[in-house]
Amino acid sequence: MAGVTEPMKGEAPYTEELRRLLERAQKGDPGVLPQLRELLENRPELWQRLGDLTGHVEEALLDLAAGTSLLGKEAVRRRLDALRAELSVPAPTPVEQLLIDRVVVTWARCHLADLDELQKARCGSPQGADAQRRAAGAQARYLAALKQLAVVRKLLKPAPSTLELLGYPAGKGAGDRKQRPRRELAAAMAGTPR
Repeated sequence: MAGVTEPMKGEAPYTEELRRLLERAQKGDPGVLPQLRELLENRPELWQRLGDLTGHVEEALLDLAAGTSLLGKEAVRRRLDALRAELSVPAPTPVEQLLIDRVVVTWARCHLADLDELQKARCGSPQGADAQRRAAGAQARYLAALKQLAVVRKLLKPAPSTLELLGYPAGKGAGDRKQRPRRELAAAMAGTPR
């Protein structure tokens, strides 16, 4: 949570009094708690930014992936943002957004674990077995996050209407459900011959 005493781009500037309050809060001074709560109530951008644990995890992953390379960090950050955008179409529900964030984080962790495993195997390091276990665990978490997102999306899909159900041929298996043309369906509903 470095940088707490400096405003982000677009935030109102901090006064000297506000800086001192934030520094005391950062050091754990319980005497500032009432003032801190009032501040966070009046400046929600602070708690939204500092309380964004997904963002903190992503920053830590970017540090692991790219170290001090700004080029590497920005490239990986853009890939994470692109993956999030790909998964967010159409506009996700709050539950879907939480799962999308989870997929993005586990995607990055999975690939970093794969990279670590490859580097340790190439060097003949004795930690290769540990790296392999970590990579397998990261992959399992990634696949579980993807599966959960798919399950939630399936559950959120609206049930077919009665009219749509009438379009399915009778006696066919679930995989063979093909809708009849609308004219045919409308004629059947009206009771007129085809």
